[in-house]
Amino acid sequence: MKELSFSTKLYLYFIYAAGLAIFFSQMSKMDLSEPGVLVILSLLASLALILKVEGPTNRSHYTFSFLVYGFTFTFCGIPETMFVIVVSNLAEWGWNRPPWFIQLFNTCCYIVIMQVAGLVYYSINPDNLLTSWQPVLAIAISMATFNVLNHVMVGIVLWLARGENFRRSGVFDFFPLTLDLTLLYFGASLSFVWAYNHFALVMFLVPIYMIYSTLKVPALERKTEIDVKTGLFNHGYFKQQVASELSRAIRFDRPLTIIMADLDLLRNINNTYGHLAGDEVLMGVAKILKQSIREYDVAARFGGEEFAILLPETTIQQAYERIESIRKTIEGIEFTIPTSDSPIRATMSFGIACRETLSQTIDEIIHNADAALYHSKLSGRNQAYAYTRDGYMNYRTHSVEKVSLGSSYLIGHPIPGSQDI
Repeated sequence: MKELSFSTKLYLYFIYAAGLAIFFSQMSKMDLSEPGVLVILSLLASLALILKVEGPTNRSHYTFSFLVYGFTFTFCGIPETMFVIVVSNLAEWGWNRPPWFIQLFNTCCYIVIMQVAGLVYYSINPDNLLTSWQPVLAIAISMATFNVLNHVMVGIVLWLARGENFRRSGVFDFFPLTLDLTLLYFGASLSFVWAYNHFALVMFLVPIYMIYSTLKVPALERKTEIDVKTGLFNHGYFKQQVASELSRAIRFDRPLTIIMADLDLLRNINNTYGHLAGDEVLMGVAKILKQSIREYDVAARFGGEEFAILLPETTIQQAYERIESIRKTIEGIEFTIPTSDSPIRATMSFGIACRETLSQTIDEIIHNADAALYHSKLSGRNQAYAYTRDGYMNYRTHSVEKVSLGSSYLIGHPIPGSQDI
């Protein structure tokens, strides 16, 4: 959270304060006459969040928790819905461990807009009846209000944090907007079915399953963008994301950094312990990279033992600090290999380059990061150097090492007499 701008933090703190204040004020009004129903709804909403479906991009997903929220809102009321929201989001945080400030924002955001949706609902249907035209209109408008406000509030935080307007971030794209509204309407409508025949809900399991299965298709298509061995993105997807982020960075004059990384002496591990051991190290390092980056960063396997990381909204010094942390983690971890009685260790070298001009291309930035990576290799491995116009910068020692133009032939070519660097 420390990397967020002041305006982003201010917005987050405002939502936190509003959400928590509303939640605690509503808990005194909660009806506990049917605790079993509340427990079941909380469990269903938690499962829906934990088992969310990956969307067509690495930052999008679909969740059926809105279906449960819509049902709880109509059947139980506002306080009970807020309780289910908090429990389900705590369960997701405990299971998936996303950054706490993101999970807290999502939770408080839902609470705030649920309060607004409740005010809209009871202004149209003050007696909370289910047998006239009023509840239908109240549900339609209140759930639409919830949906629009949710996308607006998420869009604002993306705008503040990443400089993406509503069009760029896609928060108002037709399909996700319509899907969320459909799930809210679907859940709210099930309360009418419940009121007349509890068992009739079973018939709705089939369309729910069909919707869930259909939504998994984009996620299956995304598997073609994943490197099978490491679980990271592949080279092609990485280049696509760099192109998209570079275009945005140039348009808004925002920082963007690319990291190239390479496992040191992997060939020695393969020759000593076997290629299965080398694969274990590759997968272990990939896991560390995946766990060490932010939600909107992109880590990819570039090929062989080479990896790449895209860090939007990150200066070169910020990137260096993060990479140093990753480098030390890899250096300190022990890999348990079946072909060795004792754990083995590995190290990794890194090269860092940032967007410097408005006219820079993708290949130029990657080339600069690659140049810094090879300088790290030649400087003794297990190091991180950043490319600058003056040479290669080591922020740990605050030294710049100048390299003559004659040494640039090393980039992308084997070094004479070297078997593996």
